[in-house]
Amino acid sequence: MGDMDGKKRDATRWSRLLQWLENSHDMDTRQLMVEARTVEGAGRGLFATKSCPPSTTLFTIPKKALMNLDTLKSLYSPVADIRLSAVQMISLHLLLHRPAGEEDSLDPTFGPYISTLPRDFVSHPLAWLVERPRKSEQTAEGLILRNLPPSVTDALHTLYARFLEDYQTICTYLNKNHQILATSSRQKPHLPMPYGASASMTLVKDYCWAWLNVNTRSIYYPIRGADPEKDCLTLCPILDFANHNEASSQITPIIESPFRSPSSQTFAGDFTFKSCLQTDIKGGQQLFLRYGGHSNRTFFAEYGFVNRFTPESIASGQFRGEVDVQDLVEEYILAIKPAQGGSRGFSTSVKLGNWLANTLQEEGYWGEWTLDSLPLPAHPSYRLITALRLIQIASTWEVAAPGSLPEVITQSWKDVMNGRRESISEENEKGWRDILQKICNQVSRRAQKGLDQTVKDLAGLEGWLAWMRENVACLWREEMEVADAVVRSLQTGEVF
Repeated sequence: MGDMDGKKRDATRWSRLLQWLENSHDMDTRQLMVEARTVEGAGRGLFATKSCPPSTTLFTIPKKALMNLDTLKSLYSPVADIRLSAVQMISLHLLLHRPAGEEDSLDPTFGPYISTLPRDFVSHPLAWLVERPRKSEQTAEGLILRNLPPSVTDALHTLYARFLEDYQTICTYLNKNHQILATSSRQKPHLPMPYGASASMTLVKDYCWAWLNVNTRSIYYPIRGADPEKDCLTLCPILDFANHNEASSQITPIIESPFRSPSSQTFAGDFTFKSCLQTDIKGGQQLFLRYGGHSNRTFFAEYGFVNRFTPESIASGQFRGEVDVQDLVEEYILAIKPAQGGSRGFSTSVKLGNWLANTLQEEGYWGEWTLDSLPLPAHPSYRLITALRLIQIASTWEVAAPGSLPEVITQSWKDVMNGRRESISEENEKGWRDILQKICNQVSRRAQKGLDQTVKDLAGLEGWLAWMRENVACLWREEMEVADAVVRSLQTGEVF
Protein backbone atom coordinates (compact mmCIF):
# COMPACT_ATOMS: atom_id res chain seq x y z
CA MET A 1 0.00 0.00 0.00
CA GLY A 2 2.86 2.35 0.87
CA ASP A 3 4.35 1.88 -2.60
CA MET A 4 1.07 2.81 -4.26
CA ASP A 5 0.71 5.88 -2.04
CA GLY A 6 4.23 6.97 -2.98
CA LYS A 7 3.56 6.60 -6.71
CA LYS A 8 0.34 8.55 -6.35
CA ARG A 9 2.14 11.36 -4.51
CA ASP A 10 4.88 11.43 -7.17
CA ALA A 11 2.30 11.65 -9.96
CA THR A 12 0.49 14.48 -8.19
CA ARG A 13 3.75 16.41 -7.67
CA TRP A 14 4.67 15.97 -11.33
CA SER A 15 1.29 17.40 -12.38
CA ARG A 16 1.68 20.35 -10.01
CA LEU A 17 5.18 20.99 -11.34
CA LEU A 18 3.85 21.20 -14.90
CA GLN A 19 0.99 23.47 -13.81
CA TRP A 20 3.49 25.77 -12.07
CA LEU A 21 5.76 25.89 -15.13
CA GLU A 22 2.77 26.69 -17.35
CA ASN A 23 0.85 29.10 -15.12
CA SER A 24 3.74 30.94 -13.44
CA HIS A 25 6.36 30.82 -16.20
CA ASP A 26 4.37 30.54 -19.46
CA MET A 27 5.99 27.25 -20.43
CA ASP A 28 4.11 25.39 -23.15
CA THR A 29 3.99 21.99 -21.47
CA ARG A 30 2.14 20.53 -24.48
CA GLN A 31 5.51 20.50 -26.25
CA LEU A 32 7.07 18.39 -23.50
CA MET A 33 8.60 15.17 -24.90
CA VAL A 34 9.51 13.62 -21.54
CA GLU A 35 7.96 12.52 -18.26
CA ALA A 36 9.15 11.30 -14.86
CA ARG A 37 8.55 7.64 -14.02
CA THR A 38 9.48 5.28 -11.21
CA VAL A 39 12.62 3.21 -11.84
CA GLU A 40 12.87 -0.03 -9.89
CA GLY A 41 15.68 0.30 -7.34
CA ALA A 42 16.72 3.75 -8.58
CA GLY A 43 14.00 6.17 -7.49
CA ARG A 44 12.68 8.05 -10.48
CA GLY A 45 13.99 8.65 -13.98
CA LEU A 46 13.23 10.69 -17.08
CA PHE A 47 11.59 8.92 -20.03
CA ALA A 48 10.73 9.91 -23.61
CA THR A 49 6.98 10.02 -24.20
CA LYS A 50 7.35 9.45 -27.95
CA SER A 51 9.95 8.57 -30.56
CA CYS A 52 12.34 11.39 -31.49
CA PRO A 53 14.86 11.76 -34.32
CA PRO A 54 18.32 13.14 -33.46
CA SER A 55 18.51 16.75 -32.23
CA THR A 56 14.82 16.97 -31.29
CA THR A 57 13.91 19.58 -28.68
CA LEU A 58 12.80 17.56 -25.67
CA PHE A 59 11.84 20.50 -23.45
CA THR A 60 12.72 24.11 -22.69
CA ILE A 61 12.75 25.49 -19.15
CA PRO A 62 12.06 29.25 -18.89
CA LYS A 63 14.90 31.27 -17.41
CA LYS A 64 12.86 32.42 -14.39
CA ALA A 65 11.95 28.82 -13.45
CA LEU A 66 15.64 27.98 -12.86
CA MET A 67 16.95 28.20 -9.31
CA ASN A 68 20.26 30.06 -9.31
CA LEU A 69 21.98 33.26 -8.20
CA ASP A 70 20.11 35.26 -10.81
CA THR A 71 16.62 34.17 -9.75
CA LEU A 72 17.32 34.20 -5.98
CA LYS A 73 19.45 37.32 -5.49
CA SER A 74 16.46 39.62 -4.94
CA LEU A 75 15.37 37.45 -2.00
CA TYR A 76 18.70 37.54 -0.16
CA SER A 77 20.12 40.98 0.48
CA PRO A 78 23.92 41.10 0.69
CA VAL A 79 25.67 41.44 4.04
CA ALA A 80 28.98 43.27 4.51
CA ASP A 81 31.94 40.93 4.00
CA ILE A 82 29.67 38.00 3.04
CA ARG A 83 28.99 37.11 -0.56
CA LEU A 84 27.05 33.89 -0.89
CA SER A 85 28.18 31.50 -3.61
CA ALA A 86 25.67 29.73 -5.84
CA VAL A 87 25.77 26.57 -3.74
CA GLN A 88 25.37 28.53 -0.51
CA MET A 89 22.46 30.67 -1.70
CA ILE A 90 20.51 27.86 -3.37
CA SER A 91 21.07 25.63 -0.33
CA LEU A 92 19.89 28.42 1.97
CA HIS A 93 16.68 28.79 -0.02
CA LEU A 94 16.02 25.05 0.14
CA LEU A 95 16.78 25.06 3.87
CA LEU A 96 14.20 27.78 4.49
CA HIS A 97 11.55 26.02 2.44
CA ARG A 98 12.17 22.31 3.04
CA PRO A 99 8.91 20.32 2.93
CA ALA A 100 7.78 18.82 6.23
CA GLY A 101 7.60 15.02 6.00
CA GLU A 102 5.61 14.05 2.91
CA GLU A 103 3.93 17.44 2.63
CA ASP A 104 4.63 19.86 -0.19
CA SER A 105 6.94 22.86 0.12
CA LEU A 106 5.08 26.07 0.96
CA ASP A 107 7.63 28.29 -0.81
CA PRO A 108 5.59 30.82 -2.85
CA THR A 109 8.40 31.12 -5.42
CA PHE A 110 9.62 27.58 -6.11
CA GLY A 111 7.34 25.39 -3.95
CA PRO A 112 6.06 23.02 -6.67
CA TYR A 113 9.63 22.42 -7.86
CA ILE A 114 11.12 21.94 -4.37
CA SER A 115 8.36 19.41 -3.69
CA THR A 116 9.72 17.14 -6.44
CA LEU A 117 13.25 16.98 -4.97
CA PRO A 118 14.41 13.90 -3.01
CA ARG A 119 13.09 13.86 0.56
CA ASP A 120 16.27 12.43 2.08
CA PHE A 121 19.83 11.26 1.36
CA VAL A 122 20.10 8.36 3.79
CA SER A 123 22.36 6.45 1.40
CA HIS A 124 24.82 9.31 0.84
CA PRO A 125 28.09 8.98 2.82
CA LEU A 126 28.23 12.72 3.54
CA ALA A 127 24.97 12.41 5.47
CA TRP A 128 26.61 9.67 7.58
CA LEU A 129 29.53 11.95 8.44
CA VAL A 130 27.18 14.77 9.39
CA GLU A 131 25.24 12.47 11.73
CA ARG A 132 28.33 10.65 13.02
CA PRO A 133 28.55 12.53 16.36
CA ARG A 134 25.21 10.96 17.27
CA LYS A 135 25.90 7.49 15.87
CA SER A 136 28.11 4.60 16.90
CA GLU A 137 30.82 3.46 14.50
CA GLN A 138 29.31 0.00 14.79
CA THR A 139 26.28 1.00 12.72
CA ALA A 140 26.23 -0.32 9.17
CA GLU A 141 27.03 3.17 7.88
CA GLY A 142 29.96 3.48 10.29
CA LEU A 143 31.35 0.12 9.19
CA ILE A 144 31.05 1.13 5.54
CA LEU A 145 33.01 4.32 6.23
CA ARG A 146 35.72 2.31 8.01
CA ASN A 147 36.08 -0.02 5.03
CA LEU A 148 36.63 2.62 2.36
CA PRO A 149 39.95 2.86 0.47
CA PRO A 150 42.14 5.65 1.95
CA SER A 151 41.90 7.84 -1.16
CA VAL A 152 38.09 7.64 -1.08
CA THR A 153 38.06 8.55 2.62
CA ASP A 154 40.26 11.56 1.82
CA ALA A 155 37.90 12.66 -0.99
CA LEU A 156 34.89 12.28 1.29
CA HIS A 157 36.50 14.30 4.09
CA THR A 158 37.41 17.02 1.58
CA LEU A 159 33.73 17.18 0.63
CA TYR A 160 32.79 17.23 4.33
CA ALA A 161 35.12 20.18 4.93
CA ARG A 162 33.52 22.03 2.00
CA PHE A 163 30.06 21.36 3.43
CA LEU A 164 31.08 22.62 6.89
CA GLU A 165 32.62 25.76 5.40
CA ASP A 166 29.38 26.51 3.54
CA TYR A 167 27.30 25.81 6.66
CA GLN A 168 29.43 28.16 8.78
CA THR A 169 29.03 30.87 6.12
CA ILE A 170 25.25 30.47 6.20
CA CYS A 171 25.29 30.66 10.01
CA THR A 172 27.24 33.92 9.88
CA TYR A 173 25.00 35.31 7.14
CA LEU A 174 21.77 34.56 9.03
CA ASN A 175 23.10 35.82 12.33
CA LYS A 176 23.92 39.13 10.66
CA ASN A 177 20.72 39.16 8.60
CA HIS A 178 18.29 37.23 10.79
CA GLN A 179 15.19 38.90 9.32
CA ILE A 180 15.67 36.46 6.44
CA LEU A 181 14.36 33.76 8.77
CA ALA A 182 10.96 35.46 8.71
CA THR A 183 10.68 34.60 5.00
CA SER A 184 10.88 30.86 5.73
CA SER A 185 7.74 28.89 4.91
CA ARG A 186 8.66 26.37 7.62
CA GLN A 187 7.33 26.51 11.14
CA LYS A 188 9.44 28.16 13.87
CA PRO A 189 12.76 28.61 12.07
CA HIS A 190 15.69 28.71 14.48
CA LEU A 191 18.78 30.85 14.19
CA PRO A 192 21.54 28.45 13.10
CA MET A 193 24.57 28.03 15.32
CA PRO A 194 28.11 27.04 14.29
CA TYR A 195 28.58 23.32 13.84
CA GLY A 196 29.61 21.62 17.08
CA ALA A 197 28.22 21.18 20.57
CA SER A 198 25.93 24.22 20.32
CA ALA A 199 24.58 23.44 16.86
CA SER A 200 21.09 22.05 16.40
CA MET A 201 21.65 18.68 14.71
CA THR A 202 18.19 18.95 13.16
CA LEU A 203 19.18 22.20 11.47
CA VAL A 204 22.56 20.82 10.38
CA LYS A 205 20.86 17.76 8.90
CA ASP A 206 18.32 19.99 7.14
CA TYR A 207 21.14 22.03 5.64
CA CYS A 208 22.88 18.81 4.62
CA TRP A 209 19.69 17.78 2.78
CA ALA A 210 19.59 21.14 1.01
CA TRP A 211 23.31 21.14 0.23
CA LEU A 212 23.26 17.61 -1.20
CA ASN A 213 20.34 18.48 -3.46
CA VAL A 214 22.45 21.28 -4.92
CA ASN A 215 25.70 19.32 -5.00
CA THR A 216 24.21 16.27 -6.72
CA ARG A 217 21.68 17.93 -9.03
CA SER A 218 22.96 21.33 -10.18
CA ILE A 219 24.14 21.86 -13.73
CA TYR A 220 26.36 24.51 -15.32
CA TYR A 221 24.46 27.61 -16.41
CA PRO A 222 26.29 30.83 -17.38
CA ILE A 223 25.32 33.97 -15.46
CA ARG A 224 26.62 37.35 -16.58
CA GLY A 225 29.36 38.66 -14.31
CA ALA A 226 29.45 35.48 -12.21
CA ASP A 227 32.48 33.34 -11.44
CA PRO A 228 32.27 30.34 -13.81
CA GLU A 229 33.93 28.10 -11.22
CA LYS A 230 31.73 28.98 -8.23
CA ASP A 231 28.57 30.75 -9.31
CA CYS A 232 27.43 29.47 -12.70
CA LEU A 233 25.27 26.66 -11.36
CA THR A 234 21.53 26.12 -11.46
CA LEU A 235 18.90 23.68 -10.33
CA CYS A 236 16.67 22.88 -13.27
CA PRO A 237 13.11 21.51 -13.05
CA ILE A 238 12.40 18.32 -15.02
CA LEU A 239 16.06 17.82 -15.97
CA ASP A 240 17.04 16.65 -12.50
CA PHE A 241 14.90 13.54 -12.87
CA ALA A 242 17.49 12.27 -15.37
CA ASN A 243 19.79 9.61 -13.92
CA HIS A 244 23.49 9.18 -14.65
CA ASN A 245 24.90 6.91 -17.34
CA GLU A 246 28.65 6.42 -17.67
CA ALA A 247 28.67 5.55 -21.37
CA SER A 248 26.63 8.36 -22.91
CA SER A 249 24.08 11.11 -22.50
CA GLN A 250 20.87 11.28 -24.50
CA ILE A 251 20.26 14.88 -23.43
CA THR A 252 22.16 17.91 -24.74
CA PRO A 253 21.80 21.27 -22.91
CA ILE A 254 21.60 24.47 -24.97
CA ILE A 255 21.34 28.02 -23.57
CA GLU A 256 19.05 30.12 -25.75
CA SER A 257 20.95 32.92 -27.48
CA PRO A 258 19.74 36.53 -27.43
CA PHE A 259 20.01 36.38 -31.23
CA ARG A 260 16.95 34.34 -32.18
CA SER A 261 14.45 34.45 -35.00
CA PRO A 262 11.24 36.52 -34.56
CA SER A 263 9.19 33.31 -34.76
CA SER A 264 11.11 31.63 -31.94
CA GLN A 265 9.03 30.42 -29.00
CA THR A 266 11.97 30.69 -26.59
CA PHE A 267 13.68 33.65 -24.94
CA ALA A 268 17.24 34.63 -24.12
CA GLY A 269 18.51 32.60 -21.18
CA ASP A 270 15.90 29.86 -21.45
CA PHE A 271 17.43 26.40 -21.00
CA THR A 272 16.66 24.04 -23.90
CA PHE A 273 17.43 20.33 -23.88
CA LYS A 274 17.69 18.38 -27.10
CA SER A 275 18.13 14.72 -27.89
CA CYS A 276 21.64 13.66 -28.89
CA LEU A 277 22.90 14.05 -32.44
CA GLN A 278 23.88 10.43 -33.05
CA THR A 279 20.82 8.21 -32.56
CA ASP A 280 17.04 8.14 -32.54
CA ILE A 281 15.19 7.96 -29.24
CA LYS A 282 12.36 5.48 -28.89
CA GLY A 283 9.12 6.18 -27.09
CA GLY A 284 9.32 4.91 -23.51
CA GLN A 285 13.13 4.94 -23.50
CA GLN A 286 14.85 6.20 -20.34
CA LEU A 287 17.01 9.26 -20.99
CA PHE A 288 20.30 9.66 -19.17
CA LEU A 289 22.76 12.41 -18.39
CA ARG A 290 26.48 11.82 -18.06
CA TYR A 291 27.46 13.63 -14.88
CA GLY A 292 31.03 14.10 -16.11
CA GLY A 293 34.17 12.07 -16.64
CA HIS A 294 34.86 11.64 -12.94
CA SER A 295 36.67 8.80 -11.24
CA ASN A 296 34.70 6.37 -9.09
CA ARG A 297 36.45 7.91 -6.09
CA THR A 298 34.81 11.24 -6.93
CA PHE A 299 31.46 9.71 -7.83
CA PHE A 300 31.27 7.94 -4.48
CA ALA A 301 32.16 11.02 -2.44
CA GLU A 302 30.07 13.51 -4.42
CA TYR A 303 27.07 11.42 -5.48
CA GLY A 304 27.11 8.33 -3.26
CA PHE A 305 27.39 5.73 -6.05
CA VAL A 306 29.98 4.26 -8.41
CA ASN A 307 30.08 3.11 -12.00
CA ARG A 308 30.14 -0.69 -11.93
CA PHE A 309 32.45 -2.62 -14.25
CA THR A 310 32.85 -6.24 -15.24
CA PRO A 311 35.94 -8.39 -14.60
CA GLU A 312 38.75 -7.73 -17.12
CA SER A 313 37.05 -4.59 -18.47
CA ILE A 314 39.80 -2.41 -16.95
CA ALA A 315 42.60 -4.57 -18.35
CA SER A 316 40.98 -4.63 -21.80
CA GLY A 317 40.39 -0.88 -21.92
CA GLN A 318 36.58 -1.06 -21.83
CA PHE A 319 36.36 0.84 -18.53
CA ARG A 320 38.45 3.72 -17.24
CA GLY A 321 39.81 3.05 -13.76
CA GLU A 322 41.81 5.49 -11.66
CA VAL A 323 43.67 5.23 -8.36
CA ASP A 324 44.98 8.11 -6.25
CA VAL A 325 48.27 7.08 -4.63
CA GLN A 326 48.94 10.27 -2.68
CA ASP A 327 49.27 8.55 0.71
CA LEU A 328 51.72 5.90 -0.51
CA VAL A 329 53.93 8.40 -2.34
CA GLU A 330 54.03 10.58 0.76
CA GLU A 331 55.03 7.54 2.82
CA TYR A 332 57.81 6.80 0.34
CA ILE A 333 59.08 10.38 0.51
CA LEU A 334 59.28 10.27 4.31
CA ALA A 335 61.02 6.88 4.21
CA ILE A 336 63.96 8.06 2.05
CA LYS A 337 67.16 7.92 4.12
CA PRO A 338 69.97 10.47 3.70
CA ALA A 339 73.50 9.30 2.99
CA GLN A 340 75.81 8.34 5.83
CA GLY A 341 77.17 11.37 7.67
CA GLY A 342 74.71 13.69 5.98
CA SER A 343 76.88 13.98 2.86
CA ARG A 344 73.86 15.10 0.89
CA GLY A 345 73.23 18.04 3.17
CA PHE A 346 70.33 16.43 5.05
CA SER A 347 70.92 15.11 8.54
CA THR A 348 67.56 13.31 8.80
CA SER A 349 65.04 11.70 6.48
CA VAL A 350 62.48 14.24 7.74
CA LYS A 351 64.57 17.12 6.36
CA LEU A 352 65.03 15.36 3.03
CA GLY A 353 61.31 14.58 2.89
CA ASN A 354 60.42 18.18 3.70
CA TRP A 355 62.77 19.43 1.00
CA LEU A 356 61.18 17.11 -1.58
CA ALA A 357 57.67 18.16 -0.54
CA ASN A 358 58.54 21.85 -0.65
CA THR A 359 60.21 21.54 -4.05
CA LEU A 360 57.26 19.69 -5.55
CA GLN A 361 54.85 22.24 -4.10
CA GLU A 362 56.88 25.20 -5.37
CA GLU A 363 56.99 23.72 -8.86
CA GLY A 364 53.26 22.87 -8.84
CA TYR A 365 53.68 19.08 -8.84
CA TRP A 366 52.49 18.18 -5.36
CA GLY A 367 49.50 15.85 -5.34
CA GLU A 368 47.05 14.56 -7.96
CA TRP A 369 49.30 11.51 -8.33
CA THR A 370 47.23 8.84 -10.02
CA LEU A 371 47.38 5.53 -11.83
CA ASP A 372 45.14 5.42 -14.90
CA SER A 373 43.95 2.51 -17.02
CA LEU A 374 42.99 4.64 -20.04
CA PRO A 375 44.14 5.51 -22.56
CA LEU A 376 45.96 2.22 -22.95
CA PRO A 377 48.48 1.16 -21.87
CA ALA A 378 47.67 1.53 -18.16
CA HIS A 379 50.03 4.20 -16.89
CA PRO A 380 51.00 6.64 -14.13
CA SER A 381 49.88 10.23 -14.57
CA TYR A 382 52.46 12.72 -15.81
CA ARG A 383 52.34 14.44 -12.42
CA LEU A 384 53.23 11.16 -10.71
CA ILE A 385 56.07 10.46 -13.15
CA THR A 386 57.45 13.95 -12.53
CA ALA A 387 57.31 13.50 -8.75
CA LEU A 388 58.93 10.04 -8.92
CA ARG A 389 61.79 11.36 -11.06
CA LEU A 390 62.64 13.91 -8.40
CA ILE A 391 62.26 11.36 -5.60
CA GLN A 392 64.59 8.97 -7.41
CA ILE A 393 67.26 11.57 -8.13
CA ALA A 394 67.10 12.81 -4.51
CA SER A 395 67.49 9.29 -3.15
CA THR A 396 70.66 8.54 -5.18
CA TRP A 397 72.53 11.82 -5.68
CA GLU A 398 75.74 12.39 -3.72
CA VAL A 399 77.62 15.70 -3.58
CA ALA A 400 80.63 16.87 -1.65
CA ALA A 401 79.23 20.29 -0.77
CA PRO A 402 75.86 20.03 1.00
CA GLY A 403 74.86 23.57 0.12
CA SER A 404 75.03 22.83 -3.61
CA LEU A 405 72.44 20.06 -3.47
CA PRO A 406 69.18 21.91 -4.30
CA GLU A 407 70.49 23.54 -7.48
CA VAL A 408 72.38 20.45 -8.66
CA ILE A 409 69.55 18.07 -7.90
CA THR A 410 66.76 20.05 -9.53
CA GLN A 411 68.33 21.43 -12.71
CA SER A 412 68.21 18.23 -14.78
CA TRP A 413 64.72 17.52 -13.38
CA LYS A 414 63.53 20.97 -14.44
CA ASP A 415 65.12 20.50 -17.84
CA VAL A 416 62.97 17.40 -18.38
CA MET A 417 59.85 19.25 -17.19
CA ASN A 418 60.54 22.11 -19.57
CA GLY A 419 61.23 19.85 -22.53
CA ARG A 420 64.92 20.67 -22.80
CA ARG A 421 65.88 17.01 -22.41
CA GLU A 422 64.01 13.71 -22.64
CA SER A 423 65.19 12.17 -19.40
CA ILE A 424 67.52 12.76 -16.47
CA SER A 425 69.43 9.54 -17.08
CA GLU A 426 68.88 5.86 -17.83
CA GLU A 427 69.48 5.11 -14.17
CA ASN A 428 66.87 7.61 -13.11
CA GLU A 429 64.29 6.18 -15.53
CA LYS A 430 64.87 2.68 -14.22
CA GLY A 431 64.84 3.91 -10.63
CA TRP A 432 61.51 5.71 -10.71
CA ARG A 433 59.91 2.80 -12.56
CA ASP A 434 61.13 0.48 -9.79
CA ILE A 435 59.59 2.81 -7.18
CA LEU A 436 56.35 2.86 -9.16
CA GLN A 437 56.21 -0.93 -9.27
CA LYS A 438 56.67 -1.10 -5.50
CA ILE A 439 53.84 1.39 -5.01
CA CYS A 440 51.58 -0.55 -7.41
CA ASN A 441 52.29 -3.78 -5.53
CA GLN A 442 51.41 -2.02 -2.27
CA VAL A 443 48.13 -0.79 -3.77
CA SER A 444 47.27 -4.27 -5.02
CA ARG A 445 48.03 -6.00 -1.71
CA ARG A 446 46.12 -3.39 0.27
CA ALA A 447 43.16 -3.61 -2.09
CA GLN A 448 42.94 -7.37 -1.76
CA LYS A 449 43.06 -7.06 2.02
CA GLY A 450 40.46 -4.27 1.95
CA LEU A 451 38.17 -6.30 -0.29
CA ASP A 452 38.39 -9.33 1.99
CA GLN A 453 37.72 -7.16 5.05
CA THR A 454 34.75 -5.48 3.37
CA VAL A 455 33.15 -8.82 2.57
CA LYS A 456 33.71 -9.96 6.17
CA ASP A 457 32.60 -6.77 7.97
CA LEU A 458 29.60 -6.00 5.78
CA ALA A 459 28.18 -9.49 5.34
CA GLY A 460 24.46 -9.84 5.88
CA LEU A 461 23.45 -6.30 4.87
CA GLU A 462 20.20 -5.96 2.95
CA GLY A 463 18.47 -3.42 0.73
CA TRP A 464 20.37 -0.26 -0.11
CA LEU A 465 23.05 -1.18 2.44
CA ALA A 466 23.85 -4.33 0.45
CA TRP A 467 24.01 -2.16 -2.68
CA MET A 468 26.41 0.17 -0.86
CA ARG A 469 28.57 -2.79 0.20
CA GLU A 470 28.96 -3.69 -3.47
CA ASN A 471 29.93 -0.09 -4.24
CA VAL A 472 32.73 -0.30 -1.66
CA ALA A 473 33.86 -3.68 -3.02
CA CYS A 474 33.89 -2.15 -6.49
CA LEU A 475 36.17 0.65 -5.28
CA TRP A 476 38.66 -1.87 -3.89
CA ARG A 477 38.53 -4.03 -7.06
CA GLU A 478 39.20 -0.97 -9.17
CA GLU A 479 42.32 -0.10 -7.17
CA MET A 480 43.62 -3.65 -7.44
CA GLU A 481 42.93 -4.06 -11.17
CA VAL A 482 44.37 -0.67 -12.14
CA ALA A 483 47.53 -1.24 -10.09
CA ASP A 484 47.99 -4.70 -11.60
CA ALA A 485 47.47 -3.27 -15.09
CA VAL A 486 50.19 -0.64 -14.52
CA VAL A 487 52.57 -3.36 -13.27
CA ARG A 488 51.97 -5.29 -16.50
CA SER A 489 52.80 -2.13 -18.47
CA LEU A 490 56.02 -1.76 -16.52
CA GLN A 491 56.96 -5.41 -17.04
CA THR A 492 56.39 -5.23 -20.79
CA GLY A 493 58.55 -2.10 -21.04
CA GLU A 494 55.82 0.36 -22.03
CA VAL A 495 57.11 3.91 -22.46
CA PHE A 496 54.98 6.48 -20.64
